[in-house]
Amino acid sequence: MTRSMHQKITCQKQIFTPISAGEQLQGWQDVATVWADVKAKSNDAEITARQIKFAGKYKIHVRYQDILLSVRRILWQGQAYRVVSFLNPDNRKRILEFDVVEDQS
Repeated sequence: MTRSMHQKITCQKQIFTPISAGEQLQGWQDVATVWADVKAKSNDAEITARQIKFAGKYKIHVRYQDILLSVRRILWQGQAYRVVSFLNPDNRKRILEFDVVEDQS
């Protein structure tokens, strides 16, 4: 599995910065840049505000690191991907598997 990790990705966590009157500004903070195996799953259509958008779905495998458990967004090849789910497939803390979808926002 680790031999196929030849794509570099940047993992980000969501942060909120207080601005004024109790409001918060959403932002992203880099957690780590790691090597990954990225595989396409599908290209499904989503209907949002009466418009059809195609969002690519991918499965990403990285070496397990506890720091990556806070990741909510991944940057790969100049595109942002929203983390839909993640799991430790063999429960041995060797590989972390992310299911991601293209972030259209």
